Amino acid sequence: MLRLFLKLFSFGRQEPTIIDPNSEHVVLFAEVEKSSRKNLRSAPATLHLPSAQPLPHHRERLLSMQLAHAKICSARRCNRLHGMGISTTGDLAGADLKNLASQFGAPNKALKVLKQYRRAIRFSASVPGMMPRDALLLISIHRRSVRGLAMESPARLHRDLERFAESTQGRQQLRGRRIPSTRRLKKWISECETVTSGTPFHALLA
Repeated sequence: MLRLFLKLFSFGRQEPTIIDPNSEHVVLFAEVEKSSRKNLRSAPATLHLPSAQPLPHHRERLLSMQLAHAKICSARRCNRLHGMGISTTGDLAGADLKNLASQFGAPNKALKVLKQYRRAIRFSASVPGMMPRDALLLISIHRRSVRGLAMESPARLHRDLERFAESTQGRQQLRGRRIPSTRRLKKWISECETVTSGTPFHALLA
């Protein structure tokens, strides 16, 4: 009975194939398996991405930015400045502003505006991740230096920007764009802390 039961239980099961260990097929399979395992183990170490040039420093990249891309002035004013030989933010930052302003209809007003542009460019060039249009917003709410920004509170700064955004000047300057988030402001403040002291400001207070 036991033999009959085992015979019925094993019905339909395929008998294992016995392969000669010295067979060339076994040797070939072993080599393939060994090679596959070796490739899997070495894949992370041997993975090579296309070579790329190192990213330029924030300051260098920003000062080489086209004035139109910086979005600190209207397209019309960008075109006018371009006709005066000012194509990049770096050109404007190093230009003779009095000479540029004299070519506008209202030189005194133009000089004041151009000085604001230059201040925004230089400010943003000192803070990684900040763009000139962001710096222009901060300047409009009387945050004009890296040292001053390092001592700011992100929540208070965001609140002041919200108030400015509701004003006529703020709406004109933003042109439908949102103000920077609290998280972004916190990052800029942290960068300013590092720039001014080499260590975070809160560490100095501890």
